[in-house]
Amino acid sequence: ILAAISQSGIEPCTSPRHWGMSFRSLGWHGQRELVEMHMKNIRLHSALLAASTAMALAATPWVAQAEELVKIGVTAPLSGPPAQSGLSLRQGMSAAAAEWNAKGGVAVDGKPLKIELLFEDNQANPAQGVSAAQKLITNDQVNFLIGDAFASSVTIAEMDLADQYKIPMMSCEPVSGAISDKIEKDPQKYQYFWKADFSSQGYAATIFQTYAALIKSGQFKPAKMTVAFIVEDTDYGRSIAGNAADLFKADGWNVIANNTVPLGNTNFSSALIKLNYESPDVLVSVFTSVDSGVALSKQFVEQGLKSSQFAIYYPTRPAYLKGAGSAGEGLMWAPLIFDTVQRPADKSLDEKIQAKYGIAATSDHAYGYDCMNIVLNAFKAADTVKPE
Repeated sequence: ILAAISQSGIEPCTSPRHWGMSFRSLGWHGQRELVEMHMKNIRLHSALLAASTAMALAATPWVAQAEELVKIGVTAPLSGPPAQSGLSLRQGMSAAAAEWNAKGGVAVDGKPLKIELLFEDNQANPAQGVSAAQKLITNDQVNFLIGDAFASSVTIAEMDLADQYKIPMMSCEPVSGAISDKIEKDPQKYQYFWKADFSSQGYAATIFQTYAALIKSGQFKPAKMTVAFIVEDTDYGRSIAGNAADLFKADGWNVIANNTVPLGNTNFSSALIKLNYESPDVLVSVFTSVDSGVALSKQFVEQGLKSSQFAIYYPTRPAYLKGAGSAGEGLMWAPLIFDTVQRPADKSLDEKIQAKYGIAATSDHAYGYDCMNIVLNAFKAADTVKPE
């Protein structure tokens, strides 16, 4: 199955623009040849590989299930601060699976199998994510695990299960470079795991290059070449801030603050009071919780700060603009290129989501829809549910 993902070159029609680069920046690099050596031939195996696979499968409880269904497990934050994103991902994935089922399901060994999705909530908590993933693997006996759908921290905790249970596994939205680093250090161990999104370096480059371009064009003139960060205390927030800070420092900027706050934090008074005194030229914020973004924007205005602001993720959620109101004016952010006006495929997905759920589609819906299509196309290409 993972060999099919590796070789497919799939670029889903409704994905954000970053999907075009995701298959080139998944962190596999030098391990690609090694992974393909073990996985590219689904039908023909060497005697040694066949024997070792048989032993692994004999110890795996979910292989013995009747293959009347293709069961795909998903861990995601369905409650807690980033629940809006997790629920949107679930809706996007469910919409994709429903389309396949309406056409008969996915064909495996010439037999059409219906698709069953099983979701487990982890509240973006790594420990809960591991427990949820183990339940899906051992109790629900899923054939494939999407873990995690959203949180980098949870993915880093869960990804070892792919090797432990020899189950094909893919993350969806997580971008932390730490995921790719683990794969690069031990490609053999992580041959069952696939990282489906670009890395945090992509966000970092977007932040830095935006300001480099504004400075070059004369649209932005930093007084002191200083930058500050306020980010959520997750692998997602920390990795983006760390990568961006490195780029700014290499260009002669001074990083005067790198504040981390708990996931879902809404009180930024102490950090902003200090920043108001230091007056950085640029303030970068990274939150998956919309409430955190709204609170920061309002308190930023209340404190009277004048820094240029660049935000990651939270402004992409419709609830941010509604909650922040005029406090969001002047904020720049990475939009992820989900445009229902200018992109026909995005408009089509939006119409499907509105018809099915009565809400406007977001980039999270697109990610969920595309991740599920990648997995199902992999099953179709592999023509088997066997993990090897």
